[in-house]
This record gives sequence, structure tokens and C-alpha cells, in this order.
Amino acid sequence: MKTTIKIDKPKDTSYFTVQEAADELGINTQTIRDYLVKGIMKTYKFKTLTLISKEEVKQRKQKQK
Repeated sequence: MKTTIKIDKPKDTSYFTVQEAADELGINTQTIRDYLVKGIMKTYKFKTLTLISKEEVKQRKQKQK
């Protein structure tokens, strides 16, 4: 189940774009989008921008080890 949270103003240091999250995790953007659709990761929306919290990416990266 997709979880989307709308935010009024993103803190630049708190979020990754889909591309940045994919790069950080060493996976492709489609995998990130699949995670978002399946509710594995939360989506944050600012206007038309899809964002993912850096903390959540950090947690996902630790699970990959």
C-alpha cells in the first residue's frame, strides 16, 4: 500500500530525490519506484517532486548489508 505524505517545504538536507536514493542504494530508479508503490518506503511529495527521507534510505542501506 503506497504511503504518500505531502509536505509544505522540504528541508534540502532531509530528503533524496528518487535518483539520489537509487544512487545511494546502488539500485535503479525503477526499483525505488517499486518500493514506493508497494509501500516498502514512504513517499514525500513537494509540489510535483517525489522525495524519500534520507533516514529511510539509511535504514534500507543497513538492511542490504
